[in-house]
Amino acid sequence: MRAWVKGIGAVVGGLAAVVVFYRGVSLLLPPVIPVTHPVQSQAIATVRAHHARHVHRQSVLPSSPGSAPVGPNGLAKMAYSGSVWTNALARARSLHLHLLLPTHAYPDTALEESYVDGPDLDLEFNNMLAIESNTPIDPAYQPASVANVMLADGVAAQWMLIYGVGGPAYRLDFQQDGTYVRLQLFRIYIPASAGSNELIASQFAPMS
Repeated sequence: MRAWVKGIGAVVGGLAAVVVFYRGVSLLLPPVIPVTHPVQSQAIATVRAHHARHVHRQSVLPSSPGSAPVGPNGLAKMAYSGSVWTNALARARSLHLHLLLPTHAYPDTALEESYVDGPDLDLEFNNMLAIESNTPIDPAYQPASVANVMLADGVAAQWMLIYGVGGPAYRLDFQQDGTYVRLQLFRIYIPASAGSNELIASQFAPMS
């Protein structure tokens, strides 16, 4: 009996220590994210594992041929077609959501799949993840720090530093045409700096 009680006490004590540590780190962090420096985004292993469990998962061919000419900003025009495009559009309509997709992105960027996750539409590219919703997207963990920025297309956005499973990660949130978007670039594929995230975010546009 005593061992059982001690075990429960150890678990409770450990959880309390984690909470205290998190709050302490949050208080020590600067109130504004240094978005002028490279942003170390979280690796995609956790995201991929989550997607693999979802009933709407699909295997589709890349939607971008990778042969579009590259512009002066290093981006190429995106081309959406086939089942990946029709599925994303249909799922957006099922949520009464105005679908937003980047018109330009880094070369060889491709939209690989989409699925509905509650009120959200998750759009998985081969090098980034976009979550879209009709309502603000609440983070699973309380942001440790936030910073407001303005994208090149004049859309207001917000950086969030979030501590959670897999370590600290930055997310970029913005709203356009009534759709809330959370964007994360995967640094193992492309330079996921603050500038890269903001550049791609400014390329999002409504799709009919």
